[in-house]
Amino acid sequence: MKIFADNIPIYLQLKTEVENAILSGVLKAEDGIDSIRAMAAKYSINPLTVSKAIQELETEGIIYKKRGIGFYVSPEAPAILRKRHMQAYLDTDVKSFVRKARQLELSLAEIIKLIEKTYKNSGTDNPVREQSNPAPHLFNEGLGPSTHDNKDKER
Repeated sequence: MKIFADNIPIYLQLKTEVENAILSGVLKAEDGIDSIRAMAAKYSINPLTVSKAIQELETEGIIYKKRGIGFYVSPEAPAILRKRHMQAYLDTDVKSFVRKARQLELSLAEIIKLIEKTYKNSGTDNPVREQSNPAPHLFNEGLGPSTHDNKDKER
């Protein structure tokens, strides 16, 4: 059973889980996701909470609805999410790194050498494969991708 953090709204945690499943490749373009009813039952949460997460994902173009069938991962979802995460990374981590490097009076050449060395020592050129044992999330616990069946059409 998924334990939700108390300090973040549950719908945002659920939304983040879907996004992380897409970014990590657990959910791929055109994969179906479980219905609102199924997610609510599995995690013992209010269907309106699930609906709010689904609605935001749909509004952002991460998922789309096939009428009468269910919700599916948008073909554009990985690119949308990578762009959003890249911008957040640049706005926080990279700016912080550069500020600290300047405080330490590192030259651009020294920074580049440090980054190259660290990247080389990370053991991979593909950051997704770097995580040999990704942190568990909803979709590692059996929530996706879904094979929509007729008994669970409510969305």
